[in-house]
Amino acid sequence: MLSRFLSLEVLPGSLALLGLGQVGVALRGPGGLILIDPFLTDAGELGRAYPPPVDPAELGGVSAALISHDHPDHFDPATLEAVGRASPQARFYGPHTLDLASVGLEDRLASVDAGETLEVAGARVHVIASAHERLERSERGHPYLGFVLEWNGVTVYHAGDTVPFDGLLETLSRWKLDAAFVPINGRDYFRGKANLKGNFDAREAVALAEALDIGLVIPTHFDLLPFNGANPAHFVDELQRVNPARRFHLLRPGELFLLLGG
Repeated sequence: MLSRFLSLEVLPGSLALLGLGQVGVALRGPGGLILIDPFLTDAGELGRAYPPPVDPAELGGVSAALISHDHPDHFDPATLEAVGRASPQARFYGPHTLDLASVGLEDRLASVDAGETLEVAGARVHVIASAHERLERSERGHPYLGFVLEWNGVTVYHAGDTVPFDGLLETLSRWKLDAAFVPINGRDYFRGKANLKGNFDAREAVALAEALDIGLVIPTHFDLLPFNGANPAHFVDELQRVNPARRFHLLRPGELFLLLGG
């Protein structure tokens, strides 16, 4: 599947997606390949529910990797080191909290913050704030980020990890979103006591889609880590209850999916 994905011709008004699991995704446009939050190595003490769907050492031709924050299921230095070797031209973008010095990639890392816009592989990447339980900001910037990509006639929002917060709807309403990757694992007292920061739950993800009239909702953060996941059927049930016409897709690890613009 990876070779097919890497060689696929991407026509105007579309993007090719490859599911990487958890919140990770690879996106291909006519100008290159962008990864978001790739986590493709052994999880160690985290414990994966399934093996990595892709060998990061085989990810050649990567233009950039966007990292939303420094938690290990989003920022995996071993994955990025392998991608960096396979794709010498790749650049890495994320919040100031990322440390790639340990894998020798610091000269290819650019710290970004909410409000900035990048030009990558023909895509315009707008960096926005996320709130992993709460909105945080230091003098160096926000530690949690999301991304809006305008690319080849398709507009995509990737939330990284976030809960709803004041200002998010206003920020996202600047774009007509063809698709959005939104976490659905939620939050609760017991995970909070275990220092597991929370996200949107299924109802909140559906409410976001309705408020912004998102073309296609792709739920994330429910399948990889058994101790911090969710049943996606709850999301599907809520969407069916609220708006049966709203499109969604459960992007499986290793699945190739064609995303069309509006």
